[in-house]
Amino acid sequence: MYYELYLDVLFLQNLLADYLLLTILKGSLKCQAGRLRRLAGAAVGSLGVCGVYLFSIESTWIGRLLIYIIFSTVMVSIGLGIRDWRGCIKAVVLLYISSFLLGGIFQWVRGRLRFPVYSFAGFTLISYWILSASMKWLMELRARVGNVFETVVGFHGRTIEVKGLLDTGNQLRDPIFQRPVSILTEHKRQELCSGEEPLYQMIPFHSIGEPSGLMPAFYADYLCIRKGKGREKRVERPLLGVTKEPLSSQKEYDMILHPDLLE
Repeated sequence: MYYELYLDVLFLQNLLADYLLLTILKGSLKCQAGRLRRLAGAAVGSLGVCGVYLFSIESTWIGRLLIYIIFSTVMVSIGLGIRDWRGCIKAVVLLYISSFLLGGIFQWVRGRLRFPVYSFAGFTLISYWILSASMKWLMELRARVGNVFETVVGFHGRTIEVKGLLDTGNQLRDPIFQRPVSILTEHKRQELCSGEEPLYQMIPFHSIGEPSGLMPAFYADYLCIRKGKGREKRVERPLLGVTKEPLSSQKEYDMILHPDLLE
């Protein structure tokens, strides 16, 4: 059985797929590669594959070596600006993982949609959008989960356990002594104080939708942040702001930790 292979079509299809894969890797590896650099890398990779098919060596060990190792390494090196071997190996591994996922999504999309023209481009773009959105969501979820710590708060002989989010964007401080302020929800404050009203001080703050405001805050006895593997950080006399608004819509945490507490 014989097949007709159009090198121009093969080049354009590989160019599109490789460019989208490099774009996914750019986000995953947090590279600064621009569009022209990624396009150049994709073009080199696509030209290499076309050359292997032109000389009919795609089924030989030399052809496989060129396609799966040499051209892939050169492509990520040019397209993402990676120069060290360790970074290239990591990028190539992620390239094939992304390629595998993109191919699976492609087959799923092709079985459910129909395009009258340019079907490959349409299926590939939709598959890329699905994969890109999924990876972005997973990376955000990983970042949130990785910054949530089991935290113990003590006040006048009582203790509660809460999940605290380490938020680098929290720069709230006591305006007089510049002590860092963590934020606790009101219902957890009630659980901690058990009917006792602590001595409050007002902390000025500003946020989106509220250019200026005052947040009540009090000193707890201590705060213990469990960092895993038996490690923990204890903070004496932490200053806790209290908010009546929920901190997490999914109730993933009830406290926002000031980043200085873990330094």
